[in-house]
Amino acid sequence: MLFALQDKVAAKLSVDPNVDNLLDSTDLFDQWEAVLPDAEYPIFIMAVLNNIRSDVVIDTILNSVLDNAVTPDRSVSARDTGSVKNNDHPFS
Repeated sequence: MLFALQDKVAAKLSVDPNVDNLLDSTDLFDQWEAVLPDAEYPIFIMAVLNNIRSDVVIDTILNSVLDNAVTPDRSVSARDTGSVKNNDHPFS
């Protein structure tokens, strides 16, 4: 799903390379904004806009989604709040 999003964004930018136009006129990122923590969302946007597919960046984004996930059957515990310990974070 992430790579498909990157492909869609790359296709749109190949037609109109103005990033501001893309960001102002698309809802492609809305679902991701809902599941990514505020700190990782800008990293995600930059990775998608620049078509970055390195393992470290992709793993960081996916781990953020997983670490931020809360299902109806499982509430957030104290253990969960400290679970983000990705020492390979590319932007820290």
